[in-house]
Amino acid sequence: MKKISLLLWVLCLSMPLFAQKSTTIKGFVKQKRNSIVKLFSVEKGECKTLLTSNIGDDGAYEFSFVPEEPGFYAISDFRVNYPIYVKGGEQINVDLLEKKAVLTGENTRENKALYQWEDFANSIRYQSVVPLVMQTTYKEFFPEFTEFLTKIDSIKGAISSGDLEFDALIRKKIDYDVDYYAMMFLMTPRTAHPQRSDWPAFYDTIISDKKFTSDEVLQFPTGLSMINAYINFSMKIEAPRAGFEILNNERLRGEAVLSKLQYARVRADFDNYMETDEKYLATDDQKARAKMIGDKLGTSWKGQPAKNFTYPDVNGKEVSLSDFKGKVVVVDVWATWCGPCKGEIPFLKKLEEEMRGKDVVFIGVALDEAKDKQRWLDFVENENLGGVQLHASGWSQIARDYKIKSIPRFMVFDKKGNIVSESSPRPSSPQLKQMIEKELRK
Repeated sequence: MKKISLLLWVLCLSMPLFAQKSTTIKGFVKQKRNSIVKLFSVEKGECKTLLTSNIGDDGAYEFSFVPEEPGFYAISDFRVNYPIYVKGGEQINVDLLEKKAVLTGENTRENKALYQWEDFANSIRYQSVVPLVMQTTYKEFFPEFTEFLTKIDSIKGAISSGDLEFDALIRKKIDYDVDYYAMMFLMTPRTAHPQRSDWPAFYDTIISDKKFTSDEVLQFPTGLSMINAYINFSMKIEAPRAGFEILNNERLRGEAVLSKLQYARVRADFDNYMETDEKYLATDDQKARAKMIGDKLGTSWKGQPAKNFTYPDVNGKEVSLSDFKGKVVVVDVWATWCGPCKGEIPFLKKLEEEMRGKDVVFIGVALDEAKDKQRWLDFVENENLGGVQLHASGWSQIARDYKIKSIPRFMVFDKKGNIVSESSPRPSSPQLKQMIEKELRK
């Protein structure tokens, strides 16, 4: 009986201690764009919606929750996710202004240290990751960024929360952030883009064997975006180990592959990615998550008979996919208004030249509307497009049959008229040429 009473006494004592771990985050929204604010938790380097708060008539918002463990969270104004650090049992006061978040009132030492950096980096961050708002070109950004770099060491030295481990983590976040902002500036839409010779010397220091050696980056709200930006930058500059190999940590490679798999539109996309990248899935958890992505996409159409289509060519002659049985057929579904489609044209012409004299036919199917047929005809002539060019008069039967919701879409069919891939790699990827050559050898 005494043991039971003692246990109850301990439980009663622990209940208020647990309740003290509840965290409150509140503040005011000083812009009128939104009616809600979101709070995100961070899972494997990605922001996941945890709570939503309506914005009051006075602009106030508030979240209260019990965090599972100390770590980074983020508050979103639907333009930028602003980081905060949550331990449990504290109140965090953050106002969301037009282009920044600011701490107000009482706050933890960790968040005060974090926002020494966030406040300093705000202009650079906004210009880098919210280009449609800032509309900055490299002519303005590069001088400001170069000046910004000269003050980084001073900011790092000023970081002092009283928690040495946390301060060390913030300094690492600063290094990741600086690289990320530099890379994202090059990868986001601008009205003017710099040549490689215009880049500040800092860009030569981004790729390093000493970076991405541990999985600590996955603690940060933009952790996975940082990883993907680093991979894309390595390919942009044609680094010796470009792509997933540029990451010096197995877990990070697996997470990057899973991020890529999320972009699979159909099962063929998923299968194409897995053929080359499955080897980077390092853990049972990553392999299980990949399987879940694939299962949601259903089964592959590979080996199934092609769904035929018939459209007029540039001379008005009706041409069908089935006319080319006995040859490997590559179909490019595109439109004259599609920027990424036009970006593939130089690679497609090169591939057509490499396949000249072989049993391969290239068919372009344009989804331009009927009213824009003359523009399509002019484009075909002016760009000297090769192969067989057909006009589909909009998102017609081919788009419905092959579930095409975005373009460009490339498809490959074998000599028997069966589907090899209903969503193949693009000509800019060496995988398409490899796929064609494999079919030619059969």
